[in-house]
Amino acid sequence: MNDNTEIDTEIQLAVFKAWTDRTLFYVSKMITEQIDEGEDYSVIKKCVNISILDFELFDDTKEFHSCFHLMEDKRHTLYSDKMEFHVIELPKLPTELKENSNDLLLWSKFLNSEREEEFKMLAEKNVYINKAYDKLQVISMDKQKQMEYTARQKELLDYNQLMKESKEAGYKDGQNKAALNSIKAGLTDDIIARITDLSLDEIKKLRTTIV
Repeated sequence: MNDNTEIDTEIQLAVFKAWTDRTLFYVSKMITEQIDEGEDYSVIKKCVNISILDFELFDDTKEFHSCFHLMEDKRHTLYSDKMEFHVIELPKLPTELKENSNDLLLWSKFLNSEREEEFKMLAEKNVYINKAYDKLQVISMDKQKQMEYTARQKELLDYNQLMKESKEAGYKDGQNKAALNSIKAGLTDDIIARITDLSLDEIKKLRTTIV
């Protein structure tokens, strides 16, 4: 994370009775592996485990999200904030969403969704979930569709970069420069014409200037 916090995110589908011991072991390793010979304890970064479970781990609560820290039993004084555990139990998710459902609940429902209409509904409620849904659709495409999507994304990125260069260099000079760069990049004349607004004849003339 930007604040140097290290995150360990895991999804477990089958029942794993020793899950708490497992996460404690791996978060402890995350901490001990941060210190090299000659360093002191000040280099230790906060380590957070996020467990997304498709089974119920705790029988003392109906809440789907639990968060744990190291703290004193009676006073609840925090011993250290360097270890933190989040557990999301998907079977405990509420069936219906309320109008003011928070992002954690929306994301959890998204991860637990199975039907197309559920994905679409959740994607409309959160811009980042919408982006994740777009990526999920790409992953679900067959090989040919993925290649077409990638090619289209590349074309759009090339267009944005070339337009930026055009504005910086002056419009006409920028048009020619963008066209030359596009030719060198192997783009077709039709695509270059859309990108630069140059005519096909102008583009053909520019091709003759490239040695």
